[in-house]
Amino acid sequence: MPGDDLHALRDRFARALVDVGTGDGRFAYHQATEHPDALVVGIDALDEPMGEVAAKAGRKPARGGRPNLVLVRASVEHLPDELRAFADTVTVVLPWGRLLEGIVRAQPDVVGGVAALCRPGAAVRVVLNGEIWLASTPARYESLPLPTPEYVAEVVAPAFARAGVVVSDARVLSAAEAKALPSTWARRLASGRAHPTFVAFEGVAGGA
Repeated sequence: MPGDDLHALRDRFARALVDVGTGDGRFAYHQATEHPDALVVGIDALDEPMGEVAAKAGRKPARGGRPNLVLVRASVEHLPDELRAFADTVTVVLPWGRLLEGIVRAQPDVVGGVAALCRPGAAVRVVLNGEIWLASTPARYESLPLPTPEYVAEVVAPAFARAGVVVSDARVLSAAEAKALPSTWARRLASGRAHPTFVAFEGVAGGA
């Protein structure tokens, strides 16, 4: 999609929501369903997992199509110019891989990429999985710090502040909140757990 077409599409909607690290796109699809007045853009570094949802979204609305959903292959470290200062809301729900490491380690290219998506006053909402460190930790994450609310306040929040996003206190989601997250990854992580440990924080671009 040419950049001009994307911005023309955006102008047809009251607001824009961008889901970073959207994976299979199901969370973005849910957002598009719940917010028909918003253009929802899901971005992920891999396009293959998004294929099924992309095909479904392209159908007629009566058959599950979502004309307000766009899926983009892109990494947050190398955003297309068309997506800069694009979003009124940015979500990062249970990131994995480079995106997870970049946020937990407060790396400027990743945190700055999330911030770059924001219009002034945009809301930023992040949910991190705090359980991969507790058992059967993947080797690549063995040295990754545990993202407790205290760690977020000490390390992650200042990095977002430097990028122009003021972050409020992080908290552990309740069991009901964790299990209600409409994403495939959330359902898998919550399966069999009485209370999944998901750490969430919110921010505002340009100040509170």
